[in-house]
Amino acid sequence: MAKQYGMVIDTTRCMGCQTCVVACKVSNETPGDLYWGHVFSLDGDTVYRPTGTFPSVKMNFRPTLCNHCASPACVANCPTGAMAKRDDNGAVVVDQEVCIGCGTCVESCPYDVPQIDEEANVSSKCTMCFDRLDNDHRPWCVQACPAEARFVGDINDPESEVAKYIAEKGAKPYLEENGTAPSVYYV
Repeated sequence: MAKQYGMVIDTTRCMGCQTCVVACKVSNETPGDLYWGHVFSLDGDTVYRPTGTFPSVKMNFRPTLCNHCASPACVANCPTGAMAKRDDNGAVVVDQEVCIGCGTCVESCPYDVPQIDEEANVSSKCTMCFDRLDNDHRPWCVQACPAEARFVGDINDPESEVAKYIAEKGAKPYLEENGTAPSVYYV
């Protein structure tokens, strides 16, 4: 089976600190208001506002990034072929030399991940730091996480740390019903 980079995020460990978001932004030098990762509240519309009443209050978070889907809608609908899935590792990437900034990928993605870089007028999104993974380094978001809530690797290799963690914890993709076969899982 072909290599498929993927990630599992253990939301029971995530404290919503946004370190993953900042590490990604700074390390990938995304311009302006462009962020490849986000952290959302699972307990209400406002991040950092607990729900419930004392002593049963809670704050839970879902960090998000590109799902590097096995059947990505952004790739299927890109009119120029700029959005593509790499054969060697399964990462979904944008060839910004080919991208015309039409926004079809933005409209096609059921996870609202690709964004248009207004300065360059091209699509921009998480690469899962495939270049770092290819050189045995973890993605910036994984490396920076103080709670060690993220695990990354080849999800098609049953012996990989990430595949074992997914199996052990019963992790599931977010919005699996979209039919894109996401490669990011959540506990």
